[in-house]
Amino acid sequence: YCVNMSSSFIVPFAVCLVFVGCCTNVVFLELIIREDPGAGNIITFFQFLFVAVEGLFFVTNFMQKEPKVPVRKYMFMVAFYFILSVINNYALGFNIPMPLHMIFRAGSLMASMVLGIWLLKKEYPLSKYVAVVMITVGISMATIASAQQMNSSNESTANSTKEGSPSGETSVAAVLNLVVGE
Repeated sequence: YCVNMSSSFIVPFAVCLVFVGCCTNVVFLELIIREDPGAGNIITFFQFLFVAVEGLFFVTNFMQKEPKVPVRKYMFMVAFYFILSVINNYALGFNIPMPLHMIFRAGSLMASMVLGIWLLKKEYPLSKYVAVVMITVGISMATIASAQQMNSSNESTANSTKEGSPSGETSVAAVLNLVVGE
């Protein structure tokens, strides 16, 4: 069934669907993790399994044509990205707010720019440097404010005995995400 829609409507509609789908996924993931902190990894596993199998079969037309990316490299990237998502799920076990977690994950801008300059010898306009510094400062301020708020409100909870820090795990994941291009 195909509806004849003008192209001026299709793109905003598709963007809206992706945005609503992603936001819904994040909201429900946060609600489920609050109820059962260990559920994040099994949800992540099934999401990855579905996307990997769907991508493998539909991109290769049910294995009828050779994939552009070799299957071995494809599986490596899926496994690597899954491990990064597990690290991020572990950071959520510290009861940090999901919006802060998402903002912190977006903080790989500075690392991307530094690696671009260092490895690829890229040059950026001054406006990009200013934008990345402003975003990084904002993320740092939000992280510090959230950490202070968490320390004052959660001093006596069981999660305060958990080893590690949400900023540490999320920082490691943000740097490793550069490898997969997220």
